[in-house]
Amino acid sequence: MSTIKWLALAGLLTATAVAAPWNGWLERQQAAARLGAVATWHYQLQDLDIDKLAASEADLLVIDFSQSQGAGKAMRPLSADDVALLKKKPNGARRVVLSYLSIGEAEEYRYYWKPEWKAEQPAWMIAENCRWPRNHLVRFWDDAWKDIMIRGDQSYLARIATAGFDGVYLDRIDVYDDIKDRHPEARQRMTQFVTELASEARRRRPGFLVVAQNAEDLLDDAAYRHVLNGLAKEDLLYGLAGTGKRNGADDVKWSRTRVDRLKAEGKPVFAAEYLNKPDLIAAARQELGTLGYVATFPSRALDGTDPLRVRTSDDYGREYGTPEFTSQNCNGVWKKS
Repeated sequence: MSTIKWLALAGLLTATAVAAPWNGWLERQQAAARLGAVATWHYQLQDLDIDKLAASEADLLVIDFSQSQGAGKAMRPLSADDVALLKKKPNGARRVVLSYLSIGEAEEYRYYWKPEWKAEQPAWMIAENCRWPRNHLVRFWDDAWKDIMIRGDQSYLARIATAGFDGVYLDRIDVYDDIKDRHPEARQRMTQFVTELASEARRRRPGFLVVAQNAEDLLDDAAYRHVLNGLAKEDLLYGLAGTGKRNGADDVKWSRTRVDRLKAEGKPVFAAEYLNKPDLIAAARQELGTLGYVATFPSRALDGTDPLRVRTSDDYGREYGTPEFTSQNCNGVWKKS
């Protein structure tokens, strides 16, 4: 080989080596900028109507990966065409669309669920969540669970990426706190799990977004904050002791201190408050806006219905996930004995 060809080859290899660390940098920056520009968002997991969602003016949609097909029928994953439609706002502007993904619980209505698990649960499953029946706490660090969630082309994460979602909205990260008495190592294992998930997602798509819900205690960890693009906090101001009841000042301060560590790094914070009175919603919207958080006010069922519709205390007592249902039936995630 001539000297000129050797020099040309050496130059090419050098350029490749220099460029490698920047691979996907533009995609990551563009995706983060879109998320950071969000001023309004809509959070809905049940009864998805694609056309209605597409007509929304929201800058961000957090929705389920699947669409209900009616009682007793399997849920249908959204297609790439569905997601592409949702990414465009009515005015033609680009919208961010994130897929909900519960990483700390196995859900009976998902494609991966096997009916025989009800009779004989796999080794990685712990127990059914009292607050949300049909959701089962898992040993999320188990390889079998990771294979379902994040590893391989048939994993839940891969299916979300293939459908074209901009990223994931991770729920039940805080399961580590529910099981800490039984598994003291769960906190560290959760930060490792989220880090592994983010790495795998961005290997597939460099601009893939990872937004965490709750578990703000983990934000003390700088390495954990680094892998997140944003955080959503439920019930920051209201709802710990009952629907519409103001949280204690110490509880609000504790969460804000941790959430603001992420905000100080230029990453967006979203807030979801489950309120049922117009005056409370107006006051919370103003307060959250002053704090620099982007607020939304869905129904607790996350089904797109009007949160202001008239309901009784008995209704709240029967609805899964409400503080009223939990206080009557559960000790945390465990059933009352």
